[in-house]
Amino acid sequence: MYQPKYRRRRGVILTPQGSSKLQKAKSEAEFKENCGYRYTLEKLSDRTGLAVDTLLRVNNGSTTVDKQTLKRYFRAFNLILEQSDYSWPETQIKEVEPDRVDVKPELPGGQVPLDSAFYVERPPIESRTCEAILQPGALIRIKAPQLMGKTSLMARILERGRKEGYQTVVLNLKLADEKVFTNLNRFLQWFCACVSRSLKLPNKLADYWDEMFGSNYNTTDYFENYSVSRCYEVQ
Repeated sequence: MYQPKYRRRRGVILTPQGSSKLQKAKSEAEFKENCGYRYTLEKLSDRTGLAVDTLLRVNNGSTTVDKQTLKRYFRAFNLILEQSDYSWPETQIKEVEPDRVDVKPELPGGQVPLDSAFYVERPPIESRTCEAILQPGALIRIKAPQLMGKTSLMARILERGRKEGYQTVVLNLKLADEKVFTNLNRFLQWFCACVSRSLKLPNKLADYWDEMFGSNYNTTDYFENYSVSRCYEVQ
């Protein structure tokens, strides 16, 4: 029978305190020096002098790195690495058994699964957005360069809403024909119909749309007295 060997993990990892301190300094620098946009990995690499894969290891939070790496990362944002900012893991790790298949990295691009080990959380963004989604009439705007995880973050926000008992709808405006956007009345009818279809409700626009009242009133009436009320009935 195969007896797995053990080896000591080397290097250090950020503590929650160190991670929070670093993320706060990065956010402040992005706001002051980058017009509020998040730094790309390439720009972050230029600023810190660290390779992109090293930055990913630091941000992962569970992969050890050299202590000097953390010092350099902190120094790039005018921070001093203190002893409480990192820890020396004493956990021992089993070596991979011969017949075990390693988990393959996911291909970059697009949404990563909710249970993905490669999704990197960026506190306090996740907690703030999940709190906001529970507020009535909340509006969350997610803005960042490509391949920064906007779609993956949105998926997690919607999942939080579902766990709280909300009905969720994902609507992609790119799927609408150009003529839909040429007229407000047509666009709002398209919007109402798409939401109804996503909620598996019959299209009742003919019953709730009266040109006398205007498109804004009709849309509000459709949602308040049909879509929302039917969702409560289903629940």
